[in-house]
Amino acid sequence: MKLNRKETMSNFSKAKHILLLGGMSLALAVPAHAQLDSAMSAAKASTAASAASQQRVANLDDEADQMIREYRAVLQQKDNIALFVDQQDIYLQSQVSEIQSLNRQLDTVEQIKQGMVPMMLEMTAKIEDSIKADVPFNLKERLDRVNTVKAVLGDPDISPVEQYRQVLNIYKVEVSYGQGIDSYEGAHPSKPGNVVNFIRFGRVALVYMTKDEGEIGRYNMETKSWDILSGDKAIEMRQAIRLAKGEAAPTMVTVPVIIGQ
Repeated sequence: MKLNRKETMSNFSKAKHILLLGGMSLALAVPAHAQLDSAMSAAKASTAASAASQQRVANLDDEADQMIREYRAVLQQKDNIALFVDQQDIYLQSQVSEIQSLNRQLDTVEQIKQGMVPMMLEMTAKIEDSIKADVPFNLKERLDRVNTVKAVLGDPDISPVEQYRQVLNIYKVEVSYGQGIDSYEGAHPSKPGNVVNFIRFGRVALVYMTKDEGEIGRYNMETKSWDILSGDKAIEMRQAIRLAKGEAAPTMVTVPVIIGQ
């Protein structure tokens, strides 16, 4: 069927109109999809930003907790240091008191040292006088001991403690002489060329007997001389000598004392 010109133009116009409407519909459809994508992107970005913000908040919370723990640790350390300082103050005060006490003791020691030297010299002089006035047994040995102590007291390099110890030692030795019996050899009191046996009965009596037992003498403290005894004392003196030297069993011996001495 053939269309006239007028119908053809009319159909062409309708088709053009339909195409224009479709294009407009397509144009309108494209911006809506783009807006949806944009909205989705914005939502995703917002969610990511929110997650990031939440993570930052969580991180800040962790940092705050860490800072709180560190702060508490610092406070504890401060308390510990304060306690240590207080303890050191107490210790320091005790040390100051101890130093003061030691200084007072040192002053006392110096005073004692100053008083000890004259005292020890006096003690030595008295023991020397006592020895010279005593029964003259082991006289040289005893006086040599005194002279040694005198030298010690005159030596500034020897401590006062050692000096005092040696002075006391003389006294101890002299006291020990008052106990027991002793026998030793020595020069004859009036005949230095002859050797005799001396027998000391504590500090009660000092007797000598010649080697041949022909002469027996007893020291007289009152006259400061020797009294000759009778020969019948020889057996007793011989027994006393053996007892003093440990050559006989302990037994009772007779001591030739002077009544009233």
